[in-house]
Amino acid sequence: MPEHDTIASSPLAPAIRRPSADTSLDVALLQDPGDRLAPAADICRSPAFFRLHAASFNRAWYATALDASNGAVLATSWFAETAPGEARSGAHGPYGAYYTPFSPLPLSLATRLIAVTEAELRARDIRHLQITLPPAAHEEAAHAEWMNAYLRLGYRPSAPDLNFHVWVGDEPLASRMTGANRSIVKGADRLGMFARALRPNERADAYSVNVQNRTRLGRPMTMTLEALLELSTVIPGSVHWFGVFRGEEMIAASVCIRLSAEALYIFYLGEVDGVERLSPVTLLVAHIHDWCRDHGIALLDFGIASQSGVPNERKMSFKRSLGFDVSPKYTLAKGLDA
Repeated sequence: MPEHDTIASSPLAPAIRRPSADTSLDVALLQDPGDRLAPAADICRSPAFFRLHAASFNRAWYATALDASNGAVLATSWFAETAPGEARSGAHGPYGAYYTPFSPLPLSLATRLIAVTEAELRARDIRHLQITLPPAAHEEAAHAEWMNAYLRLGYRPSAPDLNFHVWVGDEPLASRMTGANRSIVKGADRLGMFARALRPNERADAYSVNVQNRTRLGRPMTMTLEALLELSTVIPGSVHWFGVFRGEEMIAASVCIRLSAEALYIFYLGEVDGVERLSPVTLLVAHIHDWCRDHGIALLDFGIASQSGVPNERKMSFKRSLGFDVSPKYTLAKGLDA
């Protein structure tokens, strides 16, 4: 198939029938996708997110799987060439892989979709492919089936990262915490601490708090303040900022990304030097959970507690102590040489 630059499309509508196992399939690799291709996709796999980051790679394509009989969009993803002949889905953001509004797709159709995508990438001289799937908790119905399809097609998984999440309910997060953390939340007023959503003019201060925190821990920042503000402008409502104050001083701050209508991701979380004993981040996470409850968000994602699959026991213990559960996040790889 020749390289595609544009494609005519209309928004997915409820009237489009669910694809079947024998649905005819075409995959187009686009370089300038419109938002109408995947209006319900989560942020990581949306056309807008692709357009925001594609230029930072030598080559990148937005993959659109179509029902060849009627042009209906079945699934979307994007791939970036991270080194000559090597491509990745999930090269920017916490994950990649295919998004489908029909999740889960019939397994035989999903398997054909992966194989056809490989052929399109191979035709563009891609010889090694890496896919980072969403954490299992994000797509409970589809995760096992996608894994089945990828493994049967010869993909090899590396040790999964350990991703923490909590399902947001009516009860406050403090009810799931350990006793010590519950005491921090309940005693915050007595210590003069309170948490709230931040105003636009406080975002730079919140970013500085996280820079200070990461510098202390020896960890680099992965996004600049300017990049976060650009993301917020390009995809309105995608970035949310929260802070903890003691009097007028901001002593902890978080940057969260709304991955979808149903999921919020705690991207940065940190506190200033000298307040570790107070643990204002505990209060902050409890506040973010309650904010999710009040805004109809079902899943709060606290990110990974591992590095390339190697567990960070201290981070795991901390996240569990705040009431979060763990699920695997797999990265799979395959050589595409014929």
